[in-house]
Amino acid sequence: MERQSIWRELAATGHLKTFAVICGGIWLHAADSLVTATLMPAAIGDIGGLTFINWTISLYQAGSIVTGAAAGAATQRLGLRAAFLAAMLVYGLGCLVAALAPTMALMLAGRLMQGMGGGMLLSLGYVATQALFPRHLWTRLIAMEAVIWSVAALCGPLLGALFVELGFWRGAFWMFAAQASLLMLAVAALIPGTAAEVPGGRWPWLPLLLLFAATLAVATAGEVRGTAPSLLLGGLGLGLLVLAALADRRSPDRMLPRNTLTPGHPVAAGLLMVLTISAATTGFWVYGPLILKVLFEAPPLVAGWLLAAESIAWSLGTLTVSRASAARQPGLIRLGIGLAAAGACGFLLAIPGRSLVGVSLCVLLQGAGFGVFWPFLMGRLVTNAPREEQALAASAAPNVQRIGYALGAAAAGISANSAGLAEGMTADEAVFASTWVFAVFVPLVAVACAAAWRFTAAEGPSAVEVRRPLG
Repeated sequence: MERQSIWRELAATGHLKTFAVICGGIWLHAADSLVTATLMPAAIGDIGGLTFINWTISLYQAGSIVTGAAAGAATQRLGLRAAFLAAMLVYGLGCLVAALAPTMALMLAGRLMQGMGGGMLLSLGYVATQALFPRHLWTRLIAMEAVIWSVAALCGPLLGALFVELGFWRGAFWMFAAQASLLMLAVAALIPGTAAEVPGGRWPWLPLLLLFAATLAVATAGEVRGTAPSLLLGGLGLGLLVLAALADRRSPDRMLPRNTLTPGHPVAAGLLMVLTISAATTGFWVYGPLILKVLFEAPPLVAGWLLAAESIAWSLGTLTVSRASAARQPGLIRLGIGLAAAGACGFLLAIPGRSLVGVSLCVLLQGAGFGVFWPFLMGRLVTNAPREEQALAASAAPNVQRIGYALGAAAAGISANSAGLAEGMTADEAVFASTWVFAVFVPLVAVACAAAWRFTAAEGPSAVEVRRPLG
């Protein structure tokens, strides 16, 4: 009934088309974020650069994080329409650079531009929701946008696989460029051009630059020769990540709630859970198609369908628990993390066992796990945040998830390159190398499970006073 009423209200007020445009921008960013998971094995045959395969995801996510935080400032200075158009222009140009790239260096430049434009589109979607729609609709609209993002992100690899099967991997980037062009026309017609009074008027440059540097340090650790330099760069990346969080805590325009680094606080535990489980589930996204090709001689379309199946499992998991009572939600969050953790660790059995069925089961467990816990994550973060930080707490989860994806892709690259994972190696060598790709995330899985237990064990000190709805 609630779902019907919101669509009826959007249609009656003339906001439905505007919301569709906003969702279109979110679709572009999300679907493109992992499209290279199935594209790159074919692209590498044309342009080379196997050791940089993880950078196509890390740089995309890093770029999206940096520009995403500038959405509020861009909207206040340029207005919503101009900000959307600028983001789509950068994104579209990035697609063209990637589509025409003759070398991996230009491919990475295009991916960085796509991430910068796409990250801005995602954040502008949340900004526009607060600026253009009635306050009582915010929570449900943001929830819909989050579902669109999660489903589209896991459909991207299937699109990439389809273009590889057609023998035209560059076509995926041409397709996204065409969609961006069409969406620019819709934005010009439907998004107002005046500046909006929205939060986030300044760009938190210091924490964002530290975060970008942290991602690059971890990604570079996978490319250097020698264990000591890799560990040094990896440690530097983690140190920069902590410094970024500390700098954000002191920034007047923060990306994260003030209690993000407070030990034992539910908000800190919840965001740590998101960061670690997101990072721990990137291994298959980055190297799955290559592993399937080497071990099982599977075409890219198989990996694409598997990642699409993960998206379906996510949606089914969400539908299954959507009507759960408040009393059951803490247990379902733990169950969801447990399922995702089982999937992430299960690769350590499925890969040595050379079981395609086992690999598929692990992928489905990861998707179902996220589907079970994600619907209740936002609400619980908001409930445990001070009233003045409730909107910030709601937007922190997708930001932290993107950070986790970027760092996870970089960490997977360190493990894969150190273990010598490469196309053309024997099946036995591939089993050894692939196992290490997933083994590196076991400690993060353990941290995620512990954080989930803390997140659901008790509510923050301000929970009682903030139970009133945002509107």
